[in-house]
Amino acid sequence: MMTAIAWVVLAESRPFRMGFTPWPSEMSEAGLTQARRFMEQNGDLTAIMFLGGIPWQEALENKPFSADVQKQLAYRPPPGTKVFLSISPLAMSRKDLAPYWGEKDNMPLPPEWRNAALDDAKVVLSFSRFVIRSVEALRPEYLAIGVESNAMLTYDRTKWPAYKRLHTQAYRNVKTKFPKLPIFFTTEVNHYLGRSMGSNATDQEREVGELMKQSDWFAMSYYPHMTLATPWPIPSTALDFAKKFRKPIAMSETGMNSQPAVFPQVTLPGSPEMQDQYYQVLLDAAQRDRYQLIVNFCTTDFEKLVAVLPPGDRELASIWTYSGLQTSSGQLKPAGKRWQSTFARPFRR
Repeated sequence: MMTAIAWVVLAESRPFRMGFTPWPSEMSEAGLTQARRFMEQNGDLTAIMFLGGIPWQEALENKPFSADVQKQLAYRPPPGTKVFLSISPLAMSRKDLAPYWGEKDNMPLPPEWRNAALDDAKVVLSFSRFVIRSVEALRPEYLAIGVESNAMLTYDRTKWPAYKRLHTQAYRNVKTKFPKLPIFFTTEVNHYLGRSMGSNATDQEREVGELMKQSDWFAMSYYPHMTLATPWPIPSTALDFAKKFRKPIAMSETGMNSQPAVFPQVTLPGSPEMQDQYYQVLLDAAQRDRYQLIVNFCTTDFEKLVAVLPPGDRELASIWTYSGLQTSSGQLKPAGKRWQSTFARPFRR
């Protein structure tokens, strides 16, 4: 039976780590420094995401990686900060094999890889070997080997069976090497709930549930402003579906805009009040359901970075421009104050 003192300790602590990716507010040393300082002051977790490709041939043949790959694998977090590593075998389209990571990321696939199926033996082996070498280099506390994997069900359902085979074998390969490391894939919530255009909630629930047999946690990627189907205010029960898997829960990446994102065809919602209300729901759920971690994708609004991007990239990045917890000038938002208040509690599992 839990004593009154134990209840007080639990109420005053948080069971989840809190952190960010190093996404900068602008393409400069000042932008990188601004993000790094906010991360160090307001988080105990750094999320490193490899989303721009895999060094397919080098990993397959156990050869040295390029200088760019080695630089990323040499990252070390601030003292007292843990690493959460995410690696995706899929392209940003979530329907094709990830591009090649050579001298830089997002390079075209070499000819011998261009027509490879997702479950091709060499794809599975190369991906598994790259993940293992990345874990050995970065020593993460947590590992995702698929990012928003379920979006493939919406974008190209025909490739899903091959992806499942890739994930299943890679999970087994990496788990054999690191049996105590939490290994999982991440689920995009809007697709899972059938709120993204073309998504089917019934199919999502069935297939994600099946893939969860090869996942230690249920990890969510959630940006509520990205669909007009999100109810506002967000109900306090909005994230209760995560409990159905009876596995540890994580919010692997999230964000909510504090300003509307305006496009010719649609305006995505956003305001300081909406952002703060979302974080109230999220942080309350994380405390109640004892989440493992929460990652806010960016620390700071990045309109200065967006302004110098090519037109196509600029429009895409505009979706998340104002999802920081502080403005680009360093002013803390209401959601940022809520985050800080929660982070001030000691971490205690």
